[in-house]
Amino acid sequence: MLNNWKNKTILIVEDDTINFRLMDLVLGKTGATILWAKNGAEAVEMAKNKAVDAILMDVHMPLMDGNQAAGLIRQENKNVPIIFLSANTKQELESFSQISGSDGYLNKPVQSDILFGTINKFFGSGKPEN
Repeated sequence: MLNNWKNKTILIVEDDTINFRLMDLVLGKTGATILWAKNGAEAVEMAKNKAVDAILMDVHMPLMDGNQAAGLIRQENKNVPIIFLSANTKQELESFSQISGSDGYLNKPVQSDILFGTINKFFGSGKPEN
């Protein structure tokens, strides 16, 4: 059973093409619209100009890191869930999350069931598909 997120838009902020494609493949099965920003600066612009329901944000990226981008997005939008994704230690991720005002973090590589469970906290489960 998959979550039905056909009315949701998820912004994936990831500089690595392979990591983005994996997330797109997993999340695309839910029917959600998936947007891709390749760095923090693109994420800030996209979050200003597009209605997004959740942001999955890599921490380490060129031009602007995830921590800076999340802080800028928070100035404009206090409600959109921002979830950090990183291979950093749990303590580093907790620190980033507190500084930028993100709503949580997941360690890479992210297991799909944990990813869905985390997003469900913000979306609700939606109507499952068989």
